[in-house]
Amino acid sequence: MIGTDATLPPPSADDRGATVSPTRAPRAGEMTGGWRVVTAVTWIGVIAAFAAIWNTSERLGLSTWWLGPRGQPMPMTVRLLPFVAPTLMVLATTYNVRWLWRWGVGASLVTAAFGIADIDGSPGLAALQVAVAVAALVVSLASATGTYRPVHQSGEAALG
Repeated sequence: MIGTDATLPPPSADDRGATVSPTRAPRAGEMTGGWRVVTAVTWIGVIAAFAAIWNTSERLGLSTWWLGPRGQPMPMTVRLLPFVAPTLMVLATTYNVRWLWRWGVGASLVTAAFGIADIDGSPGLAALQVAVAVAALVVSLASATGTYRPVHQSGEAALG
């Protein structure tokens, strides 16, 4: 009969010192959790800023090259191009891509290119686009400080 008299066998020698870790150790090149949140919020902000620039462009009648003039707007695929790099950065942050700060620098440069191309047509909106890209660049460069570094055999972390 199974009752209160039943006892469990003592743990084996293999089980006594074992610990279970619910998370894996971070790999070199991954960002710390705090910097991942900052990076994600930054790139969501870039998306929101470009949506605001789009709205401002339509309300004021100022056309950016990627939106086109009111009477002859660009195709929707072209109109959505400025949102591709920021959206990819949000996804990369979600998936904890290694060396994310480097990808952020590249995405910032791509984002800045949209503003630079608008300097002749609508300089005010171009300045806003470049300012948004520069802000994202600053956060991307700063997030390099929150990146795990490879560990050498001596136990010291390597730079870079």
